[in-house]
Amino acid sequence: MREDMDLDRANACRIYDTLIGGGNLSEADHSAYGRLLEINPGTPFVARENRDFMLRACRTLASQHGVRQFLDLGCSFPTLDTPNLHEVIAEHQPEARVLYVDVEPEVEQAWDLVVAGLPAVGFIRGNVSDPRGTLEAARAAGVLNFDEPIAVVLTGVLPFVPTDTDPWAAVAAFRDSCADGSHLVLSHALTSEDWPAGAEEVLSMYREHIQPMFPRFERDVLRFFDGYRLLEPGLVSTPAWRPDTPPDPDLVAFKRAVAGVGIKEPCPR
Repeated sequence: MREDMDLDRANACRIYDTLIGGGNLSEADHSAYGRLLEINPGTPFVARENRDFMLRACRTLASQHGVRQFLDLGCSFPTLDTPNLHEVIAEHQPEARVLYVDVEPEVEQAWDLVVAGLPAVGFIRGNVSDPRGTLEAARAAGVLNFDEPIAVVLTGVLPFVPTDTDPWAAVAAFRDSCADGSHLVLSHALTSEDWPAGAEEVLSMYREHIQPMFPRFERDVLRFFDGYRLLEPGLVSTPAWRPDTPPDPDLVAFKRAVAGVGIKEPCPR
């Protein structure tokens, strides 16, 4: 995500927030948002699939695996009409601790209002592309105990991290900072050899008017799970990861994005 929150240019964070039901669009966002829906009317569904996966996966970790710590990197704005991550987790782990991270100052202002008075929930400014600085800030915040397992949440964030900055090394740095038994919750937009209609036009619009996107081949997304063991059902189409209700078979077959959850296990000696 960008370091600034330029209100004169469309912003990917504000647009994503609107796609999942928020209302933080600036005047500059409206044109890009409208054009995005013209090119690909299904974009809100993809965004909501991503959000639903994140909550579903973290709920699964809390309820079935006893995970009580979550580091949500690139969290975007808090939602107002649906539960946020810490609220979903608290239903299964009342003493769970959640640290939200985003680089945008406008997002920070919104979260400060939400987390005020919640000792087990916090927010820090941080950037996925700066794992050292982000981890230093995370430890200083005192919300999470890095000696105990943590679920690192990276959903829909890495497609905005340029390939030439080596996002795999950044993910590995977060992995290595966490104790054995930690998890990675990850989703990522895909590219393919044969683009569907309008996909390149969407990417072009993001590059020119919002923020460059870097969808990746499935094999390259799988590399983010190096050092983790994938939980069932593996790396799959986002709506197919342990759905609450049977997903549309066409959405599962057409992998617009993939998602998976991995666990960091001790290295064999």
